[in-house]
Parts: sequence; structure tokens; C-alpha cells
Amino acid sequence: MLLSDALRRADPRDLEGLRKALSASDAESRLSPIGLRRIEIGEDALPQLPQLISEMTNARRLVVLMDSTPMRRKDADLKPKVLRLLAAHFDVTPVVLRARNAELHADEETVVEAQEGVQKADCVVALGSGTIADVSKEATRRAGVPRLVIVQTAASVNAFSDNLAVLLRNGVKRTLPCRWPDALLIDLPTLAFAPPAMNRAGFGDLLALWTAPADWYLAWVLGMDPTFHPAPISMLLDQGRELLDNADSLQRSAPKGLELLARVLTLSGIAMGIVGSSAPLSGVEHLISHLIDIEAELAGRPLALHGAQVGISAVVVAGAWEILLEEFDPRAVNLDRCHPNPETLRPLVRNAFDRIDATGQAAEECWSDYSQKLVRWCTSSRLEEFLRCWDIHRSELRKITVPQNVLAAALREAGAPVRYSELEPPTPSDAVRWALGSCHFMRNRFTVADLLFFLGLWNEDFTERLLRRAQSAGGGL
Repeated sequence: MLLSDALRRADPRDLEGLRKALSASDAESRLSPIGLRRIEIGEDALPQLPQLISEMTNARRLVVLMDSTPMRRKDADLKPKVLRLLAAHFDVTPVVLRARNAELHADEETVVEAQEGVQKADCVVALGSGTIADVSKEATRRAGVPRLVIVQTAASVNAFSDNLAVLLRNGVKRTLPCRWPDALLIDLPTLAFAPPAMNRAGFGDLLALWTAPADWYLAWVLGMDPTFHPAPISMLLDQGRELLDNADSLQRSAPKGLELLARVLTLSGIAMGIVGSSAPLSGVEHLISHLIDIEAELAGRPLALHGAQVGISAVVVAGAWEILLEEFDPRAVNLDRCHPNPETLRPLVRNAFDRIDATGQAAEECWSDYSQKLVRWCTSSRLEEFLRCWDIHRSELRKITVPQNVLAAALREAGAPVRYSELEPPTPSDAVRWALGSCHFMRNRFTVADLLFFLGLWNEDFTERLLRRAQSAGGGL
């Protein structure tokens, strides 16, 4: 399943080498080309910004898109520094997006505001973390801006280096096709001065590497997702293990640890981009985090950092994989009970989301996606073959998962939260239980939660077992 040494040693700064390694591992040309033209990661990356732009385009009218959050690089205010740096070479207009509530969200209002602000730009420089990256990609796509350069200010998520955007639609987070940035600049002194919790959240986001690819593989072998390809995973696993082994360097904000974190996050974004889907790095653990966010929004609570939630959720979900790989007996499966009538599940979806949204909008948005997954599942004929070949699939799945206690220990060593109660703000236990029990109803992507649900196992007793198991590993509630 795993591929060449060149992929395992992939460096996102060497895009030409990465393209060659991917091409050699993709004989059927199933992967999309990498749309990025330039990636800079280093101690002196920021001063290269004007030259980087000039080498890509003869643009004169630049818009710098950002929010109002103060940021620093060493002893300087970052945003004024970037504006001065660019103003020496270009006609620069700063556009500061407004937070309508406690924080900025990638919703339709924000995207429209950004679109209006970048309308006449030859090139947009997006300066900020994950939300700014998503908004800038969608806004510049709609406005037809020729060039987009992202200056990443924290190693908080993997949204900077892909052609997707996570946007709010009817109160539900959706990952939508978008545009590639033309260039990505990651200045390590800027990352070092980001709030440590944000960089540790990026580490938490990457723990999905040990759960989401297994979901992706599972969906493939069950005929639910034809996009699975081993190459995007191969270029992440070795460096992901290195990051796990050096998690303590993130607690110290050590330069080498931050650089490795930035590299792996960037590669993970590219992995999603060449597949055209977030499936390689987004499985059950992200569903849980998204539902926690939805519940918090509608309850009027501030949101915790996305990656921090993902890391804790990955610890919980790793327990589900351990149970499946250790205990599942395919001979005990009753095939007649595994394919319910889709309409019988609609009330379950409605009831799940009525808890947080009495208008029914969230339920209908989720049903529109979930019902498509149900139709595919009920018309697929691959389950019986999967059960016959379970020993083969179990062996493959063990190569791309790690024990739950390893993930929990790595989070603790990184100084990241391991329990939902350690988040800022803490997530109430009833919200966690709801998100865990309802996560498979949210979207059109098949995961281990779906398989266990259709086998009659993913229920309240099972999710309580997962929480107890996570607690014994040092995580969970």
C-alpha cells in the first residue's frame, strides 16, 4: 500500500520534486496537479514576499486581506510590517474583515465582504490563519482575482495549501471545491510568536492522519468512495510519525519542531488538494469537531480551536478503530439488517439536529448530504466481499492507524489539551455525547462510524464505551 522513498521524504518546498514523485506513483493519472507555484518555509521567508510576488506577476494593485487580530514577528507588529514591506513595491490597499460576533467566521456575509474588498486587485495577499485562508480562496475565486498569496501566521490547520474552503452553509460547515493559492509563505519567526495554543491546535489537526485515512480506505473497499489513492498518504506517514515522536518540541516552541509541523501541515493540505477532497485528512474526528462547533454557535458559546477539538476527537475515534480491529467477527454479521430503508432514517436525522436547531435548517442541510450516502450504501454490493476479505483489510488498516494511548501521550507531550474539559472554553459533556452519537448523520462521507452504525453497534452504549476507553488512555471528557 505504501509507495516510494521519494514520497516518504517529500518536502513541500521542492514542488518540482514532489510533482515527479507523485507522477511516478500515479500511473493512471488519477490525482489532480498541484496548483501551487511556490512554497517558502524558513527563518527569513517574510522578507522574500515582494520578490515572490514580482516573480509571479506584474501586478501593481495589491489588496492585503486580514482580520483585526494583532500579530507579532519578533519585536514588530506583523501587519504594519507587512504593509510597509509591500508598499515599497506595490500600490497596497488593506482590507480588514469585521467580526460580527465574538470572532470571525467563514460564512456567506464574510465571503461577500471580502469579495467586494478584493474586486479590483491584481493580486491578493491573505495575511492570517485558517479562517482568513478559507475566506480569501473563496472570495478571490468569485472575484476572479488572478493571483493569491497566503502568508500563514500560525501552524493551526492544514487549510493553507489546498484548493478547498470550509464555509458555513445553513449553520453547517461544508468543505467545498475552491481555488489553489498561487503561493504560500510560512515565516518561522512569525509562527514562533503565534499563540502557542494555535500551533498545538495544528498538531491536534494532524492527529487525523491516524484515523481519517483509515476511514478513506474503508469507504473505498466498501464501494462508497472511488477516490482512494495510497500516494497522498505515503507522503505523510513517515514525517507524521516523526512529529509524534517529537511532540515535546512543540511544547517548547522549538524551531525544528515548528518547521516540521509546518511542513507536514502543508503536505497534508496538498494531499487533499490533489485528491479534490478533504477525505485523506478528515474523517470521524472532524465530524465530531464540526458538530461541537455547530452546537456551540447555536448555544451562543465561543468556539474552541478547531485543531484542538480534532486532536481530542482523534484520540476517541482511535478507540473505535482498536475495537473494530481487535473484536470484529465478520461471521456474526447479519447482512439482511445492514441496509435499512433510507426513509426510515430521516426521522433519526431530524431528531438529532432538532436538539440544536428548532428551525429544521440544520437537519435538512445534513439530510441532503446523508441521504445521498444512504442511497449509495443501500445499492452497494461490496459488503459481502469486504467481510470475506476482512483479514486482508484488517492488515492494511493496522498500517495506517496507531494505538489510542500513543495519540493521547503525544498531545500531552505537546502541551495540547487531551480532554474536552481542557479546551478553552471547555465543551460540556452533553455536547460531546451528542456530537459523538450524531456525527455519522452530518455529511455525505462514509466512515467507521457509518459501518458500525449499519452493523448495529454505533449507539449510545458504544459511544459511552468509547468515552470510557479514551478516559483510560488519558483523554476524552
